[in-house]
Amino acid sequence: MEPRQIKGVLFDAFGTLCRTESLRLPYRSIMRRWEKGAADCYQAIMTRDATLAEFASEAGLPQEEKTLLETHVAEEVRSMRLFPEVSQTLQALRGHGLKIAVVSNLAKPYGAPFLELLPFAPDARAFSYEVGARKPEAPIYRYAWEGLGCVPDELLMVGDSLQNDYQAPQALGLHALWLDRKAGSLQSENGHIVHSLQSVLGYLGIVS
Repeated sequence: MEPRQIKGVLFDAFGTLCRTESLRLPYRSIMRRWEKGAADCYQAIMTRDATLAEFASEAGLPQEEKTLLETHVAEEVRSMRLFPEVSQTLQALRGHGLKIAVVSNLAKPYGAPFLELLPFAPDARAFSYEVGARKPEAPIYRYAWEGLGCVPDELLMVGDSLQNDYQAPQALGLHALWLDRKAGSLQSENGHIVHSLQSVLGYLGIVS
């Protein structure tokens, strides 16, 4: 399929559309105390519609530590910023009739603040804590393409994780571009590497 036949673009959130300038890693303390181990805790954080306080209670953290971690979440949220080219790129895509979705592994406290950063509401979103599945699990991508009313080969996935945003989507039949903002990767993915979101426009033949 030629890129011009693509009807929509799915974007990862953190590392792709936005960044956190003040990283506090508030869930790390919870993961260390989680009875079933860090891997189980991470899966729960990403796929359950629950607050940090609820997870902290399950992990047995004292109230003063819960309060501190919630402060850290608030600091991270306040420091969230879109990358400079994001608004222009999203506007250009929408201006050319393409549908936009966000597919992201997120803990609940970051979902609403992330949406507030965007220049407009996406046509669909698949946030892991809402879907109950996380990348690279197939259901989260399926949730997004069904939300857009498209089939996989009509969509392009873009993100900074080689596995989550390139390999897994391709295995499901989507087109994919791997975003390497550091421009440090060898061109080993059949040329499907971009170093800025503006390159997505070029891939699709859009002149902004």
